[in-house]
Amino acid sequence: MAKIRGRPGKTAGSPAEGVKFEQEIYMTAAEMADMLRGLADEVEARGRVEASFGDWTIGVNPAEPLKAEIQYKHDPANRELEVQLKLKENP
Repeated sequence: MAKIRGRPGKTAGSPAEGVKFEQEIYMTAAEMADMLRGLADEVEARGRVEASFGDWTIGVNPAEPLKAEIQYKHDPANRELEVQLKLKENP
């Protein structure tokens, strides 16, 4: 299980409700690297991938192909690289 550390930001929904859930988390570089290593270990093991933060734990048994979306905003005043991982479970 990837244990996520950091400071919580905006939240939408609840993991217990069974609908869409989103949680922003602000973290240090070390906390983010630790989270990514934990997720990488779980994906590489090819089993259930779980993440936990505070009082919630969520997870899926991802089916290949896995998907990553990369976005880059090239505004000289505000450059941003966004990496989104999508691990979908097939019923």
